Order: sequence, then C-alpha cells, then structure tokens
Amino acid sequence: MAVLYANDGRILTPPKNLEPLLKNAFPAFFALIGHIRFFYVADEIWDGRASLVFNAGGETLVAFKLDDGAFDVNIAGKDFRIIDEKILSSVYSAIKQAASDSQRRPEDQLAVDLNEYPSGIRCDLCQLNRLNNVNDFSGCERFHVMTRHCYFGVEDDWGETEFSTNTCAGKADCYTKTLACLKKKKKKGIHNCLECGEYRTCRDCGVGHDPGECNLGITAEEVTCLIIPYCEVERLNYIKEGK
Repeated sequence: MAVLYANDGRILTPPKNLEPLLKNAFPAFFALIGHIRFFYVADEIWDGRASLVFNAGGETLVAFKLDDGAFDVNIAGKDFRIIDEKILSSVYSAIKQAASDSQRRPEDQLAVDLNEYPSGIRCDLCQLNRLNNVNDFSGCERFHVMTRHCYFGVEDDWGETEFSTNTCAGKADCYTKTLACLKKKKKKGIHNCLECGEYRTCRDCGVGHDPGECNLGITAEEVTCLIIPYCEVERLNYIKEGK
C-alpha cells in the first residue's frame, strides 16, 4: 500500500488506496470516515497498515482495525464487524451516544445561513477567504501547508508545495456558478440549493468535497480548516434532516 508522509513524520494515506483490501466494505469505510470528520473533532492516528484511531480530547472516540474484505470498529468498548453499509446507522448512533460534548463538532460549524451561503459552502470558514487574511497571510499559509497533508495524492489539482498569497473574495468568487444557476431558478421560487433538491448530483452547486476523501492520518485542526468549510452535501443533509 502506497503511503505519504507529512513534514512532521505522520503517515498519510488516500482512503481509496484501501479499496483493494476492504473490497465490498470500502463504501462503508469511506462513509464512516466522512461521518466522523463532519460531526466530531478528533485527531487521526494511522499506522499506515490496518489501525486507525480517532482521538478526541485525549480519549479514543472510535478505533478501526482493517481486515480482508471487512473492518472492525470499537466504540466505548462495543465492537462492530462491518462488511457493508447495512449497519452504519447503528454505528452512527453508537458514536453519538458515546461522544462527549467536547468531542462533538460545534453547531456553528455544522449549520449555515442559506440566505448568505445558498449552496452550504462556508466561505467564512475558509482559510483562503480574503477576510481571513486582512492583516497578514497566516490563514493563506496554513491553507497551503495543510492542503498538502489533506489532499495530496487525492486530486490532481490539490496539494500545492509552495506557499501562495492568492486569496478568494469569498462568495463572489466561490459561488459564481451557484448564483448563476439560482438566478435562473428564482422564477420557480428556488432561492438555495436545498430548496432545489438536486444538490447531491448538481455540478453547478458550490465547490464541495466529500469529507471521506482526504488522506487518513490528518489532525483535527486540518479537518476543521480544510474539510468542514466545503462539506456542501453533508451540511445541506444536516439541515434537511432537522439537525
């Protein structure tokens, strides 16, 4: 299995590299990784082979053990053997029950004002936003360093190796296609992507990324800065399902 290394020695691995090992269990693994990243704040301890631990607040939130065609998950002493997606809802419930308040992601990162950010992308949380780089480019610098840890090896157009001071004007830049799409649909009384309902498949809806796609072995800070702002589908689902 090919692995990558962060500049601090952490082992990083694109999740899809595990598909040959996990086989039919891989979609469940991918979905569960994304679920944990979106709803909880945890560092990922990954050994590059078979052990993945989500460590939140100095305590283990979820521990994975990967196997041939399956993986085991331990949550607060309770074990689950996962071979497909059938029991994921039970696993989600077990994590929610076991997690402390400090381990849960703050509501102000999960929700969104759809009048302000109609596709669910949180430009205000993005480190490239010009408003987050007013006095210096520390946000922009962190973005480029952490992006390599999160996305390098996952998508060809991610993983910059050099620091850039290029910033984004926020919604004016990020939402160009979304706003043009919604302008056409406004006549039908549709003002945001949730009202449209096609956000899971529409390519004109923001610049979202699946939270499961980033490299294994990233930190809680990297998830918060590099994944959470762009969880478009997950955020709209969260609102649709009544939080």
